[in-house]
Amino acid sequence: MRSRWYPLLVERLAHREERVAFGLVALYAVLFGALSLIRHWSFHSTGLDLGVFDQVVWNTSQGRFMESTLSLDRCVPHSFFGDHFSPILIALVPLYWLFPHPETLLVVQTVALALGALPIYLIARRLLPRGIERLIWILAYVVGAPLAFITLYDFHEVALAVLPLGLAMYFLVTRRTLPLILALLVAFTVKEEIALIGIGFGIALAFQRRWLSAAAVAVGSAAVFVVTLALIIPAFAGAPYQYIGRYASLGGSELEIARTLLLDPLRALSVLGSGEVGSKIVFVLSLFGPGLLLALRSRWAIVPSIVPLGYLLLSDYGGEHTLHNQYGAPIIPLALGASIVGFAKTSPRWRPRLTVAVVVASMFFCVNFGGWPISRDFQAAYLRGDPDRAASGTPMVVREPRYDALLAAVRAIPANVPIASTDFWVTQVGERRFNYHLATLATCDAQYVILDYADPSMNRDPQRFSEARDAFRSAGFDEIASGEGLSLLRHR
Repeated sequence: MRSRWYPLLVERLAHREERVAFGLVALYAVLFGALSLIRHWSFHSTGLDLGVFDQVVWNTSQGRFMESTLSLDRCVPHSFFGDHFSPILIALVPLYWLFPHPETLLVVQTVALALGALPIYLIARRLLPRGIERLIWILAYVVGAPLAFITLYDFHEVALAVLPLGLAMYFLVTRRTLPLILALLVAFTVKEEIALIGIGFGIALAFQRRWLSAAAVAVGSAAVFVVTLALIIPAFAGAPYQYIGRYASLGGSELEIARTLLLDPLRALSVLGSGEVGSKIVFVLSLFGPGLLLALRSRWAIVPSIVPLGYLLLSDYGGEHTLHNQYGAPIIPLALGASIVGFAKTSPRWRPRLTVAVVVASMFFCVNFGGWPISRDFQAAYLRGDPDRAASGTPMVVREPRYDALLAAVRAIPANVPIASTDFWVTQVGERRFNYHLATLATCDAQYVILDYADPSMNRDPQRFSEARDAFRSAGFDEIASGEGLSLLRHR
């Protein structure tokens, strides 16, 4: 293999490495930036979660700090920090002073994920020779199945953790403690559970025999996590952290869960083997399979990825261990970083074969499980949010003509008037203080209600749509505009 095409390919790519790497990342950014916008414009974006983040950032830009009526499904405006602690969202406020639209968040997410390729390239450049052996990891990153779905599924703050965690991985590989800590601190501002990943970095530092740094990072990360879950979020929510319920199989509180993990490992193993096991296996393989499971050879480098993998696989909520949702975003740079370390530990004489295998494996997962236009699951990538919802029957890149019947009337509603709507209108009537998601038939103080039978609660069933519309009429609303499976109602 080496005596024929491989040396020539290595030589040519070595001269064009930076341009090829930039081209791959640019292709991803342009393609998926456009697709995410088209998905929104064609009425496939959802109130949970694009609508939530759009309202929170817009409210903050208007002087109402982290205020929401969507994140906790309450009629009274409340702090988003009672749902998740994500102070990094404040950094997006200046963009909303200039471009106060949900499209801003979609572009920001795509750019942030594109920049996530940078630490992958830095790790490869540090450990591997110039050319194809570096570039295969950029390819593995941009065609990764989880990355495609994360980009196409609305906006989620956890996607912003990919770049700082990737940089933390790079600083772990290069043994630079202070930059590693700074990168982790930035990552901690993304979402509350990211602090758990810091503990994994602390353990990895211990494997490197950097004892003082290991203790500081592990203990500091644990302290941030405990304070955030036990004090900060409950202070804003007026109630305990609500997502602990996703780990009921392990215990009813943070302390019980920790006790189970430490003293009853068999119970934890039974949870790992329960639920949607097939989904869990595909999830893990989609993250480590493109790297041929070489992360297992990396020793200490795989440790940071084990922590988020553990808390996702142990969750009773199936959405946390599927490649179709956003939760696996923090693992992407950690898994690929460890894979590069494992690849670098292999004998140079095996690397040509492994290089080809990484490319083949990356494309295999892309085609069979990914969200690229060449993927079998591409249509489903547009439907994420509720993959079981009824298909529209029209191409996912085209807005259904039926929506035109309501657009003029909806756009005429004053910005200061409360609206309650089903998906997929929540994101279309954003940038308003009182925006309610009709997950149930509660309207709060809404003066207008928008119904769409494409909402998963109706799933394009005309009878269920009619029943919902009649319920609102009985509650004092009059229909002022209608279309196929659509109704705009105003309170009398």
